[in-house]
Amino acid sequence: MINKMKNKEKGFLQIIIFIIIALLIMKFLGVTVSGVWNWFVSFFSGVFQ
Repeated sequence: MINKMKNKEKGFLQIIIFIIIALLIMKFLGVTVSGVWNWFVSFFSGVFQ
């Protein structure tokens, strides 16, 4: 039971660290969330047409 809780805590920490690193990279490259969203929309509209 204790191992399951430690694994969940470790997974939660990994997600938090991943989000922080992604935000830092986005800030460094000057990318915004809306810019990423627009890129995905334009990419998938081009793929499915």
